[in-house]
Amino acid sequence: MKNFFLYAATAAMLVACGGKPEGDVATKHADLDRLKERYKATADSIKAIEEWLVEHDTTMRRNLSVITSVAVAATPFTHFVDVHGNVRADKAAALFSNGGRVRKIHVGPGDRVGQGDLIITIDNNLAAEQIQQAEAAYELARTAFEKQQTLWNQKIGSEMQFLQAKSQKEQAEAGLSAMREQQRLTNITAPFAGTVDDIMVRVGDMTSPMQAAARVVDLSGVQLEADVPESYLRTVRTGAPVKVSFPSVSDSTLNAKIDHVGEYIDPSNRTFKVTVRVPQGEKMMRPNLLSDISIQDYHSDSALVVPSRAVLQDVKGNNYIFVLDRTKGEEAQARKVMVKRVSEYRGSLSIMPVDAGALKGGERIVDEGAKNVTDGLTVRIANN
Repeated sequence: MKNFFLYAATAAMLVACGGKPEGDVATKHADLDRLKERYKATADSIKAIEEWLVEHDTTMRRNLSVITSVAVAATPFTHFVDVHGNVRADKAAALFSNGGRVRKIHVGPGDRVGQGDLIITIDNNLAAEQIQQAEAAYELARTAFEKQQTLWNQKIGSEMQFLQAKSQKEQAEAGLSAMREQQRLTNITAPFAGTVDDIMVRVGDMTSPMQAAARVVDLSGVQLEADVPESYLRTVRTGAPVKVSFPSVSDSTLNAKIDHVGEYIDPSNRTFKVTVRVPQGEKMMRPNLLSDISIQDYHSDSALVVPSRAVLQDVKGNNYIFVLDRTKGEEAQARKVMVKRVSEYRGSLSIMPVDAGALKGGERIVDEGAKNVTDGLTVRIANN
């Protein structure tokens, strides 16, 4: 209807002017100004009639931009750094042998063992032969030393002969001890008290220093490790609260704190390492279990929080929102308010107004449809 009145008024003006003789430039400017005044008066009349019809005719409705609104929440706000981590046991060892054939397996998976307990006996013929040779050499050196010592006590022989015999005996004894220790290391023993997690060989198999033969773990001490991007180096601190969940274990979460923040940045992925000490008694902990770790690096007890999409940015990089000033019914006028972004987390944004006191919390602002709104525009609220 509005466009019809405008077209009719414009056509009438053009017809009225068509018969006028052409004059100088000043006359044309005067005619143009007169037409603009008539055009404005006609437009004002049309607007007044439309507003009257909207007010009194239930079939009429103004064509306004439709938006949704949301309240500015005055509430505590917390920002987390979300990273992936895995479980690491303080004591978890893969056990290897120096080589040889498996002669006997003394325990099975799930058995408890103490530190030093024998797990697998390895038959190493080469080590046994070397020990026999070392024992023979030691016996010879010991006998020679005893005879030389007897002569020395009788003041027979030189001191140098006595010291040489003593040195040879001590060297042979040390060599024998080393060979026996090497044989002991050939067998596989528990390095600490724990649980046998796996036995990777069978009786009769040949072992190799390159292939693990057994695994022992102790879950009494467990920690989580994660890599954090270097951009959070200033905000992630030791003692920061964390929330941990395990994707593969439903309904399993725990609260803990950062136990250690690494001092080294990995050049390959630009991250630093953090560790989280897991409270004792967590039964689901297994080495290499994947976890989602949320590290708290910012918290405010009182913040103004809005949806991230409600904050727009102009060409100069300034941030703003549209506050809705209610006019009547489901209509409101949008008012531009400049703001600063403080912190953002999972679609929620903590803001503060550029002008102190411009926002106090509870105001309704434009949410969806904000990109089609300008300052001072009258809009229709869809979720009124």
